[in-house]
Order: sequence, then structure tokens, then C-alpha cells
Amino acid sequence: MGERRVKIQGRHRTGARRQRRKRWLLVGAVLAVLVSAGVGYLGWNLGWTAAAEGDPAPPFVLPDQQGRQVALADYLGRKSVVLVFYMTYG
Repeated sequence: MGERRVKIQGRHRTGARRQRRKRWLLVGAVLAVLVSAGVGYLGWNLGWTAAAEGDPAPPFVLPDQQGRQVALADYLGRKSVVLVFYMTYG
């Protein structure tokens, strides 16, 4: 009888772990939907639009690796432009 209780408890623990995992997956999915809906709502209200293929890029100025300001218009018709965005911590 002692062995049977251990097996039942083992199944119960596995079932509880599975339930907890399902609950966290559901919470994560709900959060992902809420975040994407919020970004969509803000984009709609702030007038964010995506450029279509073949449309010219909007003018902008960004700092380079040395901190100097570089405008996209500086390279218009001269060179191809590749943008690389680095993520930094701190």
C-alpha cells in the first residue's frame, strides 16, 4: 500500500507541474497579444506607417560609431547604405 501512494503522488506532482506550465504558457500568450495590440494601437494613433517596396526611405540622421551625426541624404545617389543596429546594455 505504501508503494501505491508513492506512485499516485508522483503522478500528481507531474500533473501539477504540467498544469503550472500550461498556466504560464497561457499567461505568456495573453501578454504577447496585449503587447502587440498596444503597439498596433499606438502605431495607428501616432500615424506610424510602413514603407512599401520601392518607396524611398524617409530622411533621418543617426550617430555613427564615433558619435558623429550622419544623414541618409549624405549618401543619396553615391553609395549603397547598410544600417546595423547594435544593442547595448547599461
